[in-house]
Amino acid sequence: MNIFERIRESVTMKQVAELYGIDTRKGMINCIFHDDKTPSMKLYDDHYYCFGCGAHGDAVSFAAHITGLSQYEAAKQLCSAFGIAHNSDTSIKPIIKRENQREQETKAFRILSDYCKLLRKWRERYRPTSPDSGPHQLFIESIKNLTVYENYCNIFISGTQEERKDFIENRKDIVKYAEKRLSEYHRNERSEQTVGARPRMAG
Repeated sequence: MNIFERIRESVTMKQVAELYGIDTRKGMINCIFHDDKTPSMKLYDDHYYCFGCGAHGDAVSFAAHITGLSQYEAAKQLCSAFGIAHNSDTSIKPIIKRENQREQETKAFRILSDYCKLLRKWRERYRPTSPDSGPHQLFIESIKNLTVYENYCNIFISGTQEERKDFIENRKDIVKYAEKRLSEYHRNERSEQTVGARPRMAG
């Protein structure tokens, strides 16, 4: 088991964030990758995802960004902080390359999967209620894109390593579009919540 795998099995994202003085009690934190006024980064057990900018990764990439270290040096720092035993590996470059590829695949799948969930929500929420009512644009988008993006997700679920690699390298536009639509949706939701939370002016 390499150093990255040991960290993945030993500590959670919340533990790593707390190591650097971040309050994780609400499960959402201010994103460390952009100027985040409202907490938009979700901490899962084994990864993080920002609904604002789309940043995604695991405990090592989180620590590397905060400290400015390479992923390997950040991993060694985490091992030291949490008392995780590991063996020095002279062939660390291939491991880092595999980890970077795995991180890209995980991020792409998470974005595609979240977009599919959003499309399913839109299909139910904006389904025409009568034959005379025109279809909502978001309902049309769900009809047009859901099956297509579910097929993209299947590449990461049951596809070969070469198929996943090919998608990451040659279909970046598809992931970027899904990421853009997710960011727009969450930005609009936060705006609506802010407007709803404003105190009413006295008449």
